[in-house]
Amino acid sequence: MKKKLNACCCRRQWLKKMLRVMKMGFFLLVLGFTSVHATSFSQQKVNLDVKNETLLHVLDILQEQSGYTFLFSSEDVKDVKGISLQVQGEGLFDVLKKCLVGTGLVFEINEHLVVLRREDVKNSMQQRKYIRIVGNVTDLRKQPMPGVTIMVKGLTVGTATDMNGKYTLSLPEMKNLILVYSFVGMESQEVKYTGQDTINIVLKEAVSEMDEVTVVSTGYSNVNRRDMVGAYTTVKVDDIMMAAYPTIDQMLQGQVPGMIVRSTSARAGTSPKIQIRGTSTLLGNQDPIWVVDGIIQDDPISMNASTDMTQDMKDILGNQISWLNPNDIETITVLKDASATAIYGSRASNGVIVVTTKKGKIDRLSINYSGNFAISPRPRYSQFKLMNSQERIQFSEEAYEAGLYYQEEPLQQIYTYEGLLNMYQRGEVSPQDFVYHRNRLESVNTDWLDLLTRTTLNHSHNVSVSGASEKLNYTVSVGYNKNDGQEKGNGAERLTGRASLGINLRENIKVNLAINGAIGTTKSFAGVNPLDYALSTSRAIPAFNEDGSYAFYRIPFTYNYNSEAEAIGIGYNVLNELENTGSKVKNGLVSMNLNFSWKFLDWLEYQFTGGYSYNSTNGNSYRGERSTAVARTYRGYDYGSVEPTNPWFKAALLPFGGELFTSASTTTSYNIQNKLLFSKQFNENHRLNAMIAMEIRSTTSNNDENIRWGYVKDRGNKFVSPTNPSKFESLGNKNLTGFGIFDQLYNNRTAVSEQTNNFFSIFVTLAYSLKNRYVFNFNVRNDASNRFGQDVNKRFDPTYSLGASWRVSEESFMQNQSWLSSLNLKVTWGIQGNVLTNKSPELILYQQGVANIYNEYYSTISSIPNPNLSWERTHSWNFGVDMQLLRKVNVNIDYYLRKSNAILSQKIPWENGRGEMSVNGGIIYNEGIEFTIALTPINTKNFGLNLSVNSSKNWNSAGKSSANQEPTLGDYLNGSSERLVKKGYPIGAMWSFAFKGLNPENGWPEFKYLETTEGQSYDGDMTSFLVYSGQKDPYFTGGLNLNIRYRSFTLGTSFSLLLGGKTRLISPYADLNGGRYMPSPEKNVTRDLSKRWKKPGDEKYTNIPGFIQGAGYMVTLPSGSSSYDVMYLYEKSDELVVNSSFLRCRGLNFSWQLNKEMVKKMGLNSLRLTMSVNNLFTIASKRFDGYDPELGGKQVMPKNYSIGLNVGF
Repeated sequence: MKKKLNACCCRRQWLKKMLRVMKMGFFLLVLGFTSVHATSFSQQKVNLDVKNETLLHVLDILQEQSGYTFLFSSEDVKDVKGISLQVQGEGLFDVLKKCLVGTGLVFEINEHLVVLRREDVKNSMQQRKYIRIVGNVTDLRKQPMPGVTIMVKGLTVGTATDMNGKYTLSLPEMKNLILVYSFVGMESQEVKYTGQDTINIVLKEAVSEMDEVTVVSTGYSNVNRRDMVGAYTTVKVDDIMMAAYPTIDQMLQGQVPGMIVRSTSARAGTSPKIQIRGTSTLLGNQDPIWVVDGIIQDDPISMNASTDMTQDMKDILGNQISWLNPNDIETITVLKDASATAIYGSRASNGVIVVTTKKGKIDRLSINYSGNFAISPRPRYSQFKLMNSQERIQFSEEAYEAGLYYQEEPLQQIYTYEGLLNMYQRGEVSPQDFVYHRNRLESVNTDWLDLLTRTTLNHSHNVSVSGASEKLNYTVSVGYNKNDGQEKGNGAERLTGRASLGINLRENIKVNLAINGAIGTTKSFAGVNPLDYALSTSRAIPAFNEDGSYAFYRIPFTYNYNSEAEAIGIGYNVLNELENTGSKVKNGLVSMNLNFSWKFLDWLEYQFTGGYSYNSTNGNSYRGERSTAVARTYRGYDYGSVEPTNPWFKAALLPFGGELFTSASTTTSYNIQNKLLFSKQFNENHRLNAMIAMEIRSTTSNNDENIRWGYVKDRGNKFVSPTNPSKFESLGNKNLTGFGIFDQLYNNRTAVSEQTNNFFSIFVTLAYSLKNRYVFNFNVRNDASNRFGQDVNKRFDPTYSLGASWRVSEESFMQNQSWLSSLNLKVTWGIQGNVLTNKSPELILYQQGVANIYNEYYSTISSIPNPNLSWERTHSWNFGVDMQLLRKVNVNIDYYLRKSNAILSQKIPWENGRGEMSVNGGIIYNEGIEFTIALTPINTKNFGLNLSVNSSKNWNSAGKSSANQEPTLGDYLNGSSERLVKKGYPIGAMWSFAFKGLNPENGWPEFKYLETTEGQSYDGDMTSFLVYSGQKDPYFTGGLNLNIRYRSFTLGTSFSLLLGGKTRLISPYADLNGGRYMPSPEKNVTRDLSKRWKKPGDEKYTNIPGFIQGAGYMVTLPSGSSSYDVMYLYEKSDELVVNSSFLRCRGLNFSWQLNKEMVKKMGLNSLRLTMSVNNLFTIASKRFDGYDPELGGKQVMPKNYSIGLNVGF
């Protein structure tokens, strides 16, 4: 007989079995010797009529009739068959004896428990001396616990408590006797027998889904979960680990109610956007704070330069925790309400994400390796509704035959149909050559996706060594990740290292030192995005000539110093462009954390935390002399096509070399915390926890940006001089308007900035628990910052919170509610702060160089002074319910209200030096509800089932504003998130022109509310002629995680859901200049245009307008503002608004944990194999036509297949 509980079984119907598990502690293993109460047992009458049945079935019948609980080992009864017996109204004692004849089994009775065991167990012990132990087993509420198993450690003998929690155990006398008390859902206890006759035990609740983390980390301290009043969610990283994502933030989508995690790009190196409980700021950073082992992480440096060459670098800078290896993380705790976040003061209104890293396990040296290999197939044209080359040529022919004009005369060339047609009309090609080249363009069908994207093979590896003893705790880990993007030329590599050492100098003095390091490199593009190009470029344009060389089609361009060159255009080939442009960012980080604690009294402890970090980022973006970007901007002709004697050569600003943008930034920060912690239990009814702390935090950022011209990468990164101004000769009618361009070319453009943010804070936390049922919490923090130092009243920012919880399940009137394992009610109120590092009450000037006109230094105004400007503040209420049902179902519900006073940009007269200034006065309301349910209906040795579902809904609205914002038409149509556009509507609310249908005569779009009746005047509200289309951000989020375990195999899946957001689709005429002109020769178009209006009557079957021909297509709005093209109104109409909601299967994973016997033969400690698929499918509106609803625009989310190996040594 086995001593594990799950080796026992009690045959009952499923529902009754589950209920009995909750009430009495079924599936126990009991053997031993108990007092037999046979009188009542023998009087129990039963009926039995079986023939050739198994003992298991007979016991099931007897248990059903008698109400007694039968406990036995499945190994003892599984082979007992052939029982035939027919009795009527006979005593249970006699019936059972008849059934066990010849089986070698005997039974004993303890109250209503019937224990079956083998007869030889008792006989072997009859001659030995016995001891007798009695006792009671209760829970923390002093309630008796029936059905608790009491086993002898190392043996298969024991007993169970009766209905009153009492037990009697008779045993042979033995040395080193240890009793093990266990019960389903409770922590087991071991007690060594030292001769005592009575042993009473109090069992505590075991770790369950609700109590999975018994201590919650707030970043500053660890709080007992029972004393935690604030709203929070904790997840174990091992439960959400996804091999496809290199950083932890990407794994959090769908895992935390109230937190929206949205990917902004599928490009390697980019970070998602995270928002907790709605929008609370308009002009500030909306990201939450990241705290790693008690140290706040700083934001990465943002570049000031903004050009098409630097934009790609900005996208791959990463965020605060891009350096952190997910394999080093133990848990993630998301703090949401004021009670949980108030101690973070001026940066808490956006929420706090606390990261706790892994520590070594005591008495164990653990060496682990984990590796993952993932493959992502490239996108294919079959996913999108784009025209192939044949359809594209036919469409151009239809547009030409319909009488559409060219917006500008196409350049004469054989690489585009429009250029070829222009040559034919000019007589520059014969009819035969025209047909030949036309047919070639029609059949070329260039697969840009094949040329510009790739199927990627990514991999990651992590090695860790950890261990602990009573005096020492250590862990060392090294991780490597290589993540290539699907676009050729995009990829990221990261190497991380971490070492931590904890030393217990004495029992009450501990020191912990942690050192982190990371280096990473991310490569991307400069000015051209391969995937965007592939999805927007005509497939009728060849990439190669017939001889295999690059085919350069000519594109129009503007060069101010050579009008002759503009007439013939400039050559372009995307493969050549990618070879001669690019960007790269290198990151390096070193951080050190020191923690010291001295518990000089049982109830009083001093803690010191010191953190230092140094983060450097070096980026460069270049465009070489062979690139079209340099040719069209600085030269005016194709590379190598002009001799030095040619006048065009003298009109070139940069006849040789390209341009190089470099950015070097460093961020140095330190954090010092001194904390005094008080924790005392005065008696059974009173417990007080308090902390008083002081924190000093400083961050200094330096950024050096430089643009240099004449860069030659393939000649050892050398630089050549631009054209000498004295030898420069402008051609045509283009005149050189000033010599400032030469100042830049020769002297380069340099911008150096330095910013220091200092904070000094004092904060206090109090938590009082009464009778382990009532908890009261108070937090207060006062921050001082150099960002707001002009007005003494604004210099300090106190934030505080109050909270209380009531553990209802601990009340006496709830003791008999066996179905309700736990019930806790919570309420909190407080103020959260937010300081905008990019805003200040002071006058902010950018000091520039020398103005050429005045020959004097000059400065530009960045911010108008406002001495009344204060920090943003958010008032927050939270009401929560935490409950556990039947010890298996955990439910968490939170309802919150938030009111934020945000900083706005108010318009002012330009004579002040700026057209706007920062002011307080924008009110933002957020209201929401969050729900989580987690259950483990089955958890046995061989089978387990876990399911968790979370959801949340946020109602966001703009309140009154004291600022004069004057929203523009674009603010309404584009859903501005930086203005309070209209009171009562969400931030990011979007309006549209009301599409009425197509004109049956010409197929033009028509709209409602644009005509005013006689005598009606415009009231100044633009929404009077617009319709509300919804909000851009989703208001409902959800997630589902399901894990099924059978023996050593586990199958899991996770889903994420975002509902309620709206977006505007790209108009099918976006590349046709509003449908009035022929399409740009190099642009592809959607197949939807084949369904456009073509003749009267088509308006009944399509809402896609026909070509715009003739006059009258301009519309004047009722506001009297400028006239707009009817196709512009169509692009901004509700016809193109689509619901961006989606349900994504984020992952499907399978794992096999090899059994220990098999692993030990290999010389290993553990071995686990995993297989997973990420982004398996997405359910969204069909109108996205293959594009991803989360990423927006012309982007796709790649599917990912991975295999992994985890080895323990």
